[in-house]
Amino acid sequence: MKLSWLGSMTLCAALTFNTHAIEKEHQILEEGEIWVTIGTDALPVLSKEFAGHFKKTESRDGVTILKVKDSQRELLSELMHDNFHRCGGFMVEESYEEAKRTMNGVRKRRWVNKHLFADYSIDQQSYVKEMVLKVDDGKIAQVIEHLSSYHNRYYKAQSGVDSSLWIKSKWEELAANRADVTVEAWEHQKFPQPSIILTIPGSTHPDEIVVIGGHADSIAGFWGGATRRAPGADDNASGIATMTEIIRIAMEKDYHPKKTVQFMAYAAEEVGLVGSKLIAQKYKSDNKHVIGVIQLDMTNYKGTDEFDIVMMQDFTNAAQNTFLGELIDEYVHVPWGYSKCGYGCSDHASWTRNGYPASMPHEATMQDGNPHIHTDRDVIDQSEGHAGHAAHFAKLGLAYMVEMAK
Repeated sequence: MKLSWLGSMTLCAALTFNTHAIEKEHQILEEGEIWVTIGTDALPVLSKEFAGHFKKTESRDGVTILKVKDSQRELLSELMHDNFHRCGGFMVEESYEEAKRTMNGVRKRRWVNKHLFADYSIDQQSYVKEMVLKVDDGKIAQVIEHLSSYHNRYYKAQSGVDSSLWIKSKWEELAANRADVTVEAWEHQKFPQPSIILTIPGSTHPDEIVVIGGHADSIAGFWGGATRRAPGADDNASGIATMTEIIRIAMEKDYHPKKTVQFMAYAAEEVGLVGSKLIAQKYKSDNKHVIGVIQLDMTNYKGTDEFDIVMMQDFTNAAQNTFLGELIDEYVHVPWGYSKCGYGCSDHASWTRNGYPASMPHEATMQDGNPHIHTDRDVIDQSEGHAGHAAHFAKLGLAYMVEMAK
């Protein structure tokens, strides 16, 4: 059949209308649904084990946009942990447009993450070496044990609120003699658990910010999140305890950086990196100049024989990763290597997606990770009851803080 010019135009218009209608349908959430971006590599597993709980919209550059039932986000978290060993593994998006921006920004971020954002020279040896000698794994263990004593630190549970407020009070106690150091609870509108931020202001370049972060929440299984026992000793009381030890030593040494240093205990990481995403987005919208971020998510389980510290290569800044390796060689003196953790595996991805240079030094490779996380067995006894492994990360964090904020 031969179409006339007018008929061809009419057919094209109809096809265009149908395409737009389909796209518009993709953008509409049903009641109880949320937008999620996730690694496309997870789709075969989700199609098998999560069928009926999600709807795929589109994929590009290894990222897929899904509609997911909000009531099933804990199940999604557990599937990502069980099948891919990712602590998070997906990102919750505020809208379809935000999900599209996340997906479309992957190529740009891959290019940006090869570039330098700071001076990565190492020349503070005398000061850093004094600091690392003060690292006390016993004090790290005490914080791990306290945080894991809460029934859970779930982002919607009162124990999640209480445990985060304890972090705030602990950091305030450590900084009690420093009028210039502030500790705030960053309140989130849609859930009760706050994120906690301690700020040491820079003396000469306060607009340049160095961030050391880790998530404060814990989760176990995919049902009864607010009531189920989730000690989270390794995931991630260990990271928060490591940060707390860095703060303790910085305050004891009366440390005054030239650039601003911020410590962040993020809420709601386990259910889509929500707390860190909101903070990083706000920093971007406020045009804050963050020159470096590290994520301390699980530091106390020695899972890999050949390495003590493992740098995640994906969704991180390659130049900063190299710098961290040099810091380990200079100050920590333990073997280190590389691994990959996949899309949205922890809070560093929130900073990366907003154009900031981020790294995640981890306790083991993904395949050698702690098998007890997200269960009631995630207790410090899995690390032989001490925090010797986390001490390596405290030393690295101290070195990173001093050398970056000089």
